Amino acid sequence: MRNAFTIVELMLAVLILSILTIVSTWTFHTIIRNWNLATEMADNMQRTDYALAQITSALRSAYFPTSGETSVVDGFQLENGNDRNDPDESDMIAWTKLGPAIVGRNSRFAKSAHHVSIYVVEPGESDVEAYENGGLVCDVIGENKFRPEDFDEEDLENWDHFVLSENVQGFNCRVLDKEQPFDADRANWQDTWDTSNCIPRRVQLTFWMKPLEEGKEPYPIVRVVEIPLWDMSQNPVKIDSSGTDGEKRGGKK
Repeated sequence: MRNAFTIVELMLAVLILSILTIVSTWTFHTIIRNWNLATEMADNMQRTDYALAQITSALRSAYFPTSGETSVVDGFQLENGNDRNDPDESDMIAWTKLGPAIVGRNSRFAKSAHHVSIYVVEPGESDVEAYENGGLVCDVIGENKFRPEDFDEEDLENWDHFVLSENVQGFNCRVLDKEQPFDADRANWQDTWDTSNCIPRRVQLTFWMKPLEEGKEPYPIVRVVEIPLWDMSQNPVKIDSSGTDGEKRGGKK
């Protein structure tokens, strides 16, 4: 009766043990890696969702004067109008708003009208120190009175800069067509918006998130926002000195 292992059996046992160890180690590292990626993605999504909620609130707080003449500052601006399916391209949107969205309740602008511009910058391409790491950013300018008469880009004391999300690498905005917003009960989205003193009824925002791994494709997050003041901007009403509505004036431009 044999009571010992042969060399071949020992070598085979060691080989099997080595294979099991390698597989177990690889599986463990894969699980840890996927866990870390999932945690990082959840964290990025949470921060980005907050930023997008601020943008949504800011659009819904769009300001439009009810007295006096309006100008393009009171309207909505969309620049570039790039293909929404290209994550390497970015639009810029700007409008005048009220309230603490984006700027915060303690901001000097929170209780007065202020103009916001939202766009994407690449890391290191902006002279603004806060934008060093790039991402989705917001420039805010205004004056300490209810309606700023002139937004002077050279007046640095009236500028504030906010990084909304460093995880966004591309941004696209589409708007409902002014003349035909719906076609066969479907939203008629347009990539361009003529500079005017009016506000679109609805905007579709696409944010392209940076991939967590090099070589992976960025992934989009889409938001559709209804802007309550669109009708007023299309048919502005003048408030006379008695506080009652006067005749509709001007209409959309």
